[in-house]
Amino acid sequence: MRAARRRKASQKVFLGLITMCLVLMGAEGMCRLVFPIAISQSFPGNLADQEIGSGFRFDEDLYWTWKTLPSPGKNVNAHGFRRTKPMRIEKPPDLKRAIVLGDSQVFGALVHADETFSAAAEAMLGSDWEVLNAGISGYRSLNVYRLLQLRMAQFDPDIIVVNCMPFDSPREGTQVADGPLKGLPTHAGPIRAALWHSRIYYLLRHLVEKTRTNRSNWLDTRDDWQPTEIKHHGNHDLILEWAEARDISVLFMEYAVADEDFELGCKTQPGTLPPTAQTIPACKALSDSGHEGQELFFDRNHLTVLGNQIVGEALAKALQQKP
Repeated sequence: MRAARRRKASQKVFLGLITMCLVLMGAEGMCRLVFPIAISQSFPGNLADQEIGSGFRFDEDLYWTWKTLPSPGKNVNAHGFRRTKPMRIEKPPDLKRAIVLGDSQVFGALVHADETFSAAAEAMLGSDWEVLNAGISGYRSLNVYRLLQLRMAQFDPDIIVVNCMPFDSPREGTQVADGPLKGLPTHAGPIRAALWHSRIYYLLRHLVEKTRTNRSNWLDTRDDWQPTEIKHHGNHDLILEWAEARDISVLFMEYAVADEDFELGCKTQPGTLPPTAQTIPACKALSDSGHEGQELFFDRNHLTVLGNQIVGEALAKALQQKP
């Protein structure tokens, strides 16, 4: 009798697990159908296609990277740069090479590859320069720091340009940053990879984040905070150290933003970068241009063609002044 009850209980547990799996699979499928529709309603123009449907895969070291390279639909070449002109890994003689790293502002969401500020700068500098666009949507200073270590040294850059918000991500090597760099990218563990691709996981994270009254607003343009409020976050000094150890010059670009009313703002404030950092005055260039925020930004941080042209001019000028 006890054995029969145990078997019956085991069967119930088994059926319960099967039912739960089927429910989760059904919910995941429903989320995959609904999410693109919901997202497209909250982004202007075709930003959803640029930002959400951009073909990323989970990576154990970089957290995410391009699913396949090259990616012709995004004008991302086999080396991971958004570029329509040909290039090779080896830097040609008598050519200065700059690599621009950062998020979708660098990538150029909503504009063509030839309309990004890196492409604009290269066109202004002429044939003696190559300005490579290594922007990846959502990247912050931790992703950039790891990308530098893993993949950028082989391209022998003379200058790297970093366009990341100060104090934007956990510091490399801390427990919240998933530990130290593991080395070359390896196959992701099945659980972490599944979570990264799961819509349910992101939906739950989004709901939990919404309940936090003290959640961070990365695009907040207020300037009354002090760096000590978010001490030990960000990796700009580590990026600078990495580059200087390899005799590579570094330029940090001011991170320009707009508020909901398209008033111009700047995330890079005095004291938010390493003391020896050299900056590109992108915020000042946009402000001094005399154009309205709606002419310069599509939304909070994605530049229009005109905005990219103005920032590209500031970038070209800064690169020309480097020895």
